[in-house]
Amino acid sequence: MNNQFFIFTDGSAIGNPGPAGWAAIVLHGTKRQEIAGSVSWSTVSEMELRAAVEALRLTPTGARIELRSDSELLIDGMRFLVFRWQRFGWRNSRGFELQHKELWRELLYLNELRTIRWRWIRGHNGHPIQSRADALAYQAARTATIQERIAA
Repeated sequence: MNNQFFIFTDGSAIGNPGPAGWAAIVLHGTKRQEIAGSVSWSTVSEMELRAAVEALRLTPTGARIELRSDSELLIDGMRFLVFRWQRFGWRNSRGFELQHKELWRELLYLNELRTIRWRWIRGHNGHPIQSRADALAYQAARTATIQERIAA
């Protein structure tokens, strides 16, 4: 059984913070799954993390994964920063409480159960799958904007 997955993620927020969306594309053999979601008010950073969490939840325990994102926070965070934050009581280098620590904790948990290679990819560089994830995240954020107007 093929246990290798490739994941591309992105997040978007109109106004940052503002109406926001996340998206991921999960590739497994010849199968491709696109997922996206939105919230009425958030930041790009939170959406980048949410995209990774939601995509990783789709993969089985023990999977080998290459996750690509244009978020340096996500990639550097999972490569080495999260361990320092955890050691210092979920505080950043300035001593402030880390934002979105529940998402970081879930990413750590998912990371322990899978073999994940965290890879940074330059955003808006014309990579077709990353560009599609970017478009889906933006579309999700636009949907949140429309839903917010309807609710008002």
